Amino acid sequence: MTETWYVMEDGACCDPREISADAGGVLRHKDGRRVAYADHGPLSRGVDPDEERAKAQKSAHSTKDMKPTPAPKQAYTTRESKAE
Repeated sequence: MTETWYVMEDGACCDPREISADAGGVLRHKDGRRVAYADHGPLSRGVDPDEERAKAQKSAHSTKDMKPTPAPKQAYTTRESKAE
């Protein structure tokens, strides 16, 4: 079974249920990415929806496994004040 999905500007395909028009009438994904346009209108592609959803889920899991880099330790010492 294939469905027609929008092609985003970065080349990814997205489910049309996640696309809506912004205030200027430009189609955008719910995360803010723009749909790619050609002279005739928005680009679309026939895809296997189960395969595309599996790709999206896999990429979402890979970003969750990332850990922030540890902050560098402060390498300074304070001077004693010379109070009289």
